[in-house]
Amino acid sequence: MILEEVLDEVRREVTPDPEEREVVEGFARRVLSEVRDRLKGRDPDAEVELIGSVARDTWLPGASDIDVFCVFPKDRDLDEIVEITLEVGREAIEELGGEALEEYANHPYIGGEVEYRGRTFEVDVVPCYDTEPGEVITPVDRTPHHNRYVKERLENTAEVRLLKAFVKAIDAYGAEARVKGFSGYLCELLVIHYGSFKEVLREAVMTWRPGFVIDLEGFVGEVYEDYGEVREKFEDQDPALIVLDPVDPQRNVAAALSKRQLTRFILAARAFLKDPSPEFFRGRKFEPASGEEIRGWFEKNPAHVVAIEVRLPDEVEDIYWPQLEKTARSLSKVLENEGFEVRRWYVMRDSEEEHGYVLLEFEHGRLPVLEWRVGPAGWVREDRVRGFVRAHGRFWVEDDGKLATRAERKFVRPEDLLRRLEGADRQTLLSHGFGKDLARSSEGEVRLLSSEELAELADRDPELGKGLAEFMRGDPLSELVRDRL
Repeated sequence: MILEEVLDEVRREVTPDPEEREVVEGFARRVLSEVRDRLKGRDPDAEVELIGSVARDTWLPGASDIDVFCVFPKDRDLDEIVEITLEVGREAIEELGGEALEEYANHPYIGGEVEYRGRTFEVDVVPCYDTEPGEVITPVDRTPHHNRYVKERLENTAEVRLLKAFVKAIDAYGAEARVKGFSGYLCELLVIHYGSFKEVLREAVMTWRPGFVIDLEGFVGEVYEDYGEVREKFEDQDPALIVLDPVDPQRNVAAALSKRQLTRFILAARAFLKDPSPEFFRGRKFEPASGEEIRGWFEKNPAHVVAIEVRLPDEVEDIYWPQLEKTARSLSKVLENEGFEVRRWYVMRDSEEEHGYVLLEFEHGRLPVLEWRVGPAGWVREDRVRGFVRAHGRFWVEDDGKLATRAERKFVRPEDLLRRLEGADRQTLLSHGFGKDLARSSEGEVRLLSSEELAELADRDPELGKGLAEFMRGDPLSELVRDRL
């Protein structure tokens, strides 16, 4: 299909129809009104502002998030504004027929689900301060400035909807820890900067590389001397992209974006521009793997896979997911230090968020019983040489003067090492690189699973079936782009 024909077709699909717009925007006005009426009675100087994609008219059909910010004067105490917001938010949500729950991000806020005209909406009411752009008392104080910046500068909201639909279809939408993708605000800024969805894709293919800087407001030359200084500023993030926040040049809007998701976006963009199709906005999803498929894959797979089950802490995903990944990376290093070649690691969780799973794949499932162990050179400190000689007895002296010997390995199979995690206490898990909350929740609970146990779990839990499908079959994106690149 011709590119413009595809974009016209998809624009119609991703633009809410008048009936849906009436429901979503009507409900947003009701929430805003309920919160405003109550807030004025508690603090007449505070303001209420609708935030997010509904406020900026960049929401996709099916949107369900309504975010309202209570904006307080800077002289108010933080505990005071939190208390007022929790109270008025709870009253508003309950008045609308929902059940309010206290949540916590940078500081407490109130949220809840509300049914309205056959739809379920997620309503959040959040406290913040009325600050100047770039002035931050709490991290969420920037958010109203983001809202105003986009509303003032975004000329074509349909282009943002195209970009959001595109990244959503390739599972790259969202800045949360599990996704590490493109936030809604980042999508909006990219369209403001490049002018259209099509130009975002073209520039991504031609110019985006890890560390590429996007500067909407010309901070380079004013706040920063050059692009090198910008990269130095954010080098600790090891960023995929650096998008200077137009309301705060000390912040990288793309900090959450991973290099994996940057690569996936560039691949998808290149394939779409070569062969445009609405399919890129609908994505490719794998059906969950069945137990039968899992058993067959483990029988035929030439590599060796070990599966570890841990118990997840009672925390939100953005807290436990990085710890699950940290655990996988740490275990990989422990194993590599013992001579095992870890080809890749993969993490997933069950649908109830009770258990997490670390899959480790090795080039070989067994190492030789003996390894060649290299020690110190003969001229180094006597105690080091003596320790090596007494430990091993027989040795050879290599050309570089170092002592070496053949020694029996402590662990021949990766399971031999990992088995000591089963039933282990918290300190043992911490010593192997478990995240602190994960070590606490998994104390005495770690299990190594057989392929048969994995197959049985997948048959009972579609979430695990989906995770194992990707582990075995590859990235779903490959199905979409392989014949187009």
